[in-house]
Amino acid sequence: MEYNKINCESYNIHTIKTDKFKTCRMEIVFSRKVDKEKMQEFTFLSDILTDSSAYYTRRKDIAIRLEELYKTIFYGTTNKVGNLFTTSFVLEFIDPAFIKDKDYFYEVLSFPFKIINNPRVKNKEFDLVNFNIVKRRMEDEILSIKESSEKLAILNALAKMDQDSPSSYKVLGTKEMLNNITPSSLYKSYTDLFMHSHCDIYLIGNINMDEAVKIIKDNFKCHVIKLNKPSLIVGNKLRKKPLQVEEKADFIQSTLVMIYNISSLEKELKDSAFHVFNYLFAAGGISAKLYQKLRVENSLCYSIKSLYLKYDELLIIEVALDKKNVSKAEKLIKKTLKDMINGKFSDEELNDAKKNLVFSLKMSSDNNVSILNNYIFHYLDELPLIEERIKNIKEVKREDLIKCGKHLFLNTIYIQNPSKNESDSNERN
Repeated sequence: MEYNKINCESYNIHTIKTDKFKTCRMEIVFSRKVDKEKMQEFTFLSDILTDSSAYYTRRKDIAIRLEELYKTIFYGTTNKVGNLFTTSFVLEFIDPAFIKDKDYFYEVLSFPFKIINNPRVKNKEFDLVNFNIVKRRMEDEILSIKESSEKLAILNALAKMDQDSPSSYKVLGTKEMLNNITPSSLYKSYTDLFMHSHCDIYLIGNINMDEAVKIIKDNFKCHVIKLNKPSLIVGNKLRKKPLQVEEKADFIQSTLVMIYNISSLEKELKDSAFHVFNYLFAAGGISAKLYQKLRVENSLCYSIKSLYLKYDELLIIEVALDKKNVSKAEKLIKKTLKDMINGKFSDEELNDAKKNLVFSLKMSSDNNVSILNNYIFHYLDELPLIEERIKNIKEVKREDLIKCGKHLFLNTIYIQNPSKNESDSNERN
């Protein structure tokens, strides 16, 4: 694998040449510090910019052109990682070596720039028909969150933890915020995206990278004000005493969410040892300590989920269970964590956790999306590349896991109980 970074003044091109895959992938990534008001607008933009353009006025027209380019895939997406928000445009296409059309490489690689540099805009307003189509799709997505007890519980728990923290901001925003977006305000956001974001283009595949860079330079009209790489870390505050919140929602079972701060843990441990800790503690399926304690030994829950939000410096434990079991489950989670801190796990369990994580990393090295994402975070946060990550996981020791546990501090206990059309809540510090 051969990596190069090319500085193009207002943006960077990162090339990853490899012959492991028959397909290629390009991501045009605009990144910036999280902004609660802007995230929804940029999510709207990522959809509308790939839905139509000055060249292709309907979504159907874009679909036809992608079929002509040998079933190329092109879409927009947004993502929030810690204090970083990204708006990305993704192109997946067949390696030109397998296509006889001599113009294919130029046509497929220039396609995204023809789209995003030429929006369907008139008088500095997005086309109203396309605007309303995308708006309806976003409304449906926002409403769908309320249909998932797990998603709703985690979002509500983070909001209760600290509504002013970037960790609690919603990428999709709210329906009320969506109604404030207009075709003209969206165009202002389009200009803002291209003028005030950090821009990087990542390209992976077995292609002529010099030719690819030339095609990109010839087609990408980008006048981004070059910014320093934004920090990804969210400094969530610790609590002297955990916040406890109970709310009711229209579901048939309860959901318990416990949010822990990961405080002052060294980057090296966050990059490797904490993944092992989390796998053994809660994320390792039926072998995880929490699964064994809550479900196997005590039959207390239906499911257990663990989210390690490294850049938010949070660990979130979510349990689906009956209301009568909430209190006992909460106590057992605390006890199981205490056991981990006291080193009550075997060498065999530690080694199994490491082996499973190493296996997952090796599997990811056979996926061009995973490799590209690894390089993105290698650039943004000096995350070790896959081979080094495997080496680091293998070297994790018992004392590393104990240290990880000692840096966990309970912040919020959120309980979502069943209800029928009730919205009252009870908070107590």
